[in-house]
Amino acid sequence: MRFYQLALRYLWRKKAKTFLLFLVLVLVNTMILSISMIRRAASESMDSMQAKTNSKVAAEITDTGTKITEAEVRQIETMQNVASVNRVGQYDVFPSNFMPVTGSTSSGEENSKAVLLSYDDLEKDSPFADLQYKLTAGEYIRQDKKGAVIHVSLADLNGLKIGDTLELDTGSGRTVSVPIIGFFRSSGNTEEKQPAQTTAVNRMENQIFIDQRTCSELFGDTDFYKLVVYTDHPDKIRALASDIQKVLGNQAEVSTSDTLYRQMSAPLEQVSRVSALMLAFTLAAGTIVAALLLCMWMRTRQKEMAVLMSLGKTKGELVLQVFCEAGIVFFLSVFVSALIGGSIPAVLQNLIYRSGISNADLTVLLGIKDIGALAGLGGIVVLAALCVSIFPALKADPKDILADMEG
Repeated sequence: MRFYQLALRYLWRKKAKTFLLFLVLVLVNTMILSISMIRRAASESMDSMQAKTNSKVAAEITDTGTKITEAEVRQIETMQNVASVNRVGQYDVFPSNFMPVTGSTSSGEENSKAVLLSYDDLEKDSPFADLQYKLTAGEYIRQDKKGAVIHVSLADLNGLKIGDTLELDTGSGRTVSVPIIGFFRSSGNTEEKQPAQTTAVNRMENQIFIDQRTCSELFGDTDFYKLVVYTDHPDKIRALASDIQKVLGNQAEVSTSDTLYRQMSAPLEQVSRVSALMLAFTLAAGTIVAALLLCMWMRTRQKEMAVLMSLGKTKGELVLQVFCEAGIVFFLSVFVSALIGGSIPAVLQNLIYRSGISNADLTVLLGIKDIGALAGLGGIVVLAALCVSIFPALKADPKDILADMEG
């Protein structure tokens, strides 16, 4: 009779012991499955959260005589863990088809210029993001949105509306036209607090925000006084900041901003640590209990194994039989645990929130990965228990066992 036939017959004959081992494995496997779901939920929540926290590295020049070049920006853009880059430039320009706002009587160039501020994304890392300015009409400049955002007072002075075109001049004969896509004003009426004799180039009303493409058309090779680098891996933001500092050298001060990520990741890391401890305890306890049961099982069947070996069965065949018996019970327990697992995610999630461990967006669901983890870790538990229980039986000599039994 083949080893698997002997295994099936033995399990059927020892129904009570088989059922006891089955219950123990179901309990251990259900615990493993529950912990695996929690750990995977925490990991996936951490991954999705990293891209949403807007963690960034900001680099700003420390000397007005130096700027961040396009070549340096391109080098930074190719670094690992860089999601996007927001470049910020500042230039003085001459208006061609409009007049700047000014109350000064100065006849110098400064009183006939406007300030050009170039952005890749105006909604981020700008006076609008800091709530110093607010958009009163139109839309922000973005990577795919070309145009200019101007002050309401500048528009009123020149009778401009959204859709009209501004003409800007570098002063050397190079000009560019850009459509107006938005109006802004300060959030606290700061315009009214400016001294009356402030020259045009220094007045808030003459700040013109434009996209980087238009800026390149006007000035050719552009450079920047500030660079903001967003990362989708805030856990590696320190290394990214160090790499950026190496590229820019001492010409720029580099700082990191990942406070939101650290606040949100702290409870998830706590969940991961607690679940790791629970998993280690479950694996250790499961191995010990299963090993004790199997050892008791083996002690009661030593005579049977000795008789089979005396009849010509090899130790290898007996090992295969025992492994087949345990494997059948284990896979049945995995199937039952998976069925139970489908009904416990809601319970686990409520327990997490009620315990106060995590206030993060943690969604516990049963997935294929969890069943795979169950099969792998549960299999290790059973294999370890089998090795502990079967070794003494295989080590003993069949003749000695039979002699002891008869004596």
